Amino acid sequence: MIQQSHLHLLAQADMLVGVPTEQRKALLAECPVSSYHSATPILHQGERANGCFIVVRGRVEISYIDPQGNAVIIHVASTGEVVGEVEALSERPCAATCTALPNTTVIYCSTEALHRHIPARILITNLAAILHDRLTRDNRLRAIGQFYSAEERIRLYLDQFTTPDHPETRLSQAYLATLVGCSRQKVNRVLGDLRRDGIIALERNTIRVLDRARLAAGTPE
Repeated sequence: MIQQSHLHLLAQADMLVGVPTEQRKALLAECPVSSYHSATPILHQGERANGCFIVVRGRVEISYIDPQGNAVIIHVASTGEVVGEVEALSERPCAATCTALPNTTVIYCSTEALHRHIPARILITNLAAILHDRLTRDNRLRAIGQFYSAEERIRLYLDQFTTPDHPETRLSQAYLATLVGCSRQKVNRVLGDLRRDGIIALERNTIRVLDRARLAAGTPE
């Protein structure tokens, strides 16, 4: 059941922007809530989605596996973001796998409920805004991947995959090297410099951001 605290957190959820209060409450009243204490897939690449998930609290990791079996983390969605809405509304298979990370709460909105409770014009506008944000993010990542240094790219990924409320990420040094396109030794040196400067802490299987402002100061605008 949606709690009052959940309603407050969801007031500006991407999919619900501009939805009249009573319609938003009616939608959320029939949306089941799920909380996860360990990493749990909620959408699977290649499978059909009959609805989408809105992140109430915590994070959802979005990953893609190519035909050769190579896996890449595309994004980590946080509070207010929605996953699976494109597949649900287009009636197409999931383009990626979405995994709720530990201590994450999501609500599930069926496609039928979205159409019934969200006016078509608002639904289209919100979907277009979500896609625009993703396009902007993808364009930035492509430009940075082509024109900026390995250190700047490492800083960017650490910033992208963490938030002020969840400053830790499970990205390994080997995986960071794959994302950035550099050697693991280079990643090790950059992370060592960031740790020495008090910007991050390196824990077992986890990188924790300690100073987001200084981390961002070394990334392109």
